[in-house]
Amino acid sequence: MSSEEFGKSITGHERASFERTLCCLLKDLEGHSTTVELRNEIQITGKVDHVDGHMNVSMSNVVYEKPRQQLLKFSDIKIHGKQIRFIHIPDQINMQKAITRQLDANRHDARKYGTKKREDYIERKRVERQNIVKNLKRT
Repeated sequence: MSSEEFGKSITGHERASFERTLCCLLKDLEGHSTTVELRNEIQITGKVDHVDGHMNVSMSNVVYEKPRQQLLKFSDIKIHGKQIRFIHIPDQINMQKAITRQLDANRHDARKYGTKKREDYIERKRVERQNIVKNLKRT
């Protein structure tokens, strides 16, 4: 899912959570292979396909590793964000640039899809105030 599709599909609450947390860093991991450690000590290694604003993660080509048990392989898996303890950030990811890139893309999407009505409203109110001031000056 591209950042443009992501911007269309998330709610305002999800967008706010995305901007206030490091979820924006995880969004930049899409397409990279990494390891996710869960709260119950399970490790899942695979390619990150999608991360949403609530930190839910979809992965493919997964190796599922339970402590002291054999490895299991899955073609894909979805992980609920509340179950995640750690996500290993690959060395090739520059965290500062990743966060900046995702926040800029998210702000662009918000302007494009969410705040146009608000901007129009503010502009109408500004024009109304100017008209009121002009009318007051005439009288």
